[in-house]
Amino acid sequence: MYHTVRKRIPMQSSQQVPPQQTYLPAVIPIVGTLQHSLRKVALARLEAPNQACGVAQRVGYTGTLESDLAIYRLRVRHSPDRQTVLLPGFFVLEEGIFRAYQDASEDHQHER
Repeated sequence: MYHTVRKRIPMQSSQQVPPQQTYLPAVIPIVGTLQHSLRKVALARLEAPNQACGVAQRVGYTGTLESDLAIYRLRVRHSPDRQTVLLPGFFVLEEGIFRAYQDASEDHQHER
């Protein structure tokens, strides 16, 4: 099951809730499959596709077939003067957008 990537950061009392973000590769559109995936991919926000704001690092794959998707962890920088933040969860690159990844086997465990 895939969901649109939504940015989550730990709240501090002085921070306001940032708007939800969608992330995409900051380079020419790439395919994130077992056969064709990069180890690291620069990230950009959908609202500013020409401005890199972080990096996606490949940490595995959804399976062993050549068409299976690469799984990424996303590390983003909310502003130039802030440190990068590792977004919770795993993401896959689907239709040019990083989407939250949830393993199908986890769904079956929750149904029991």
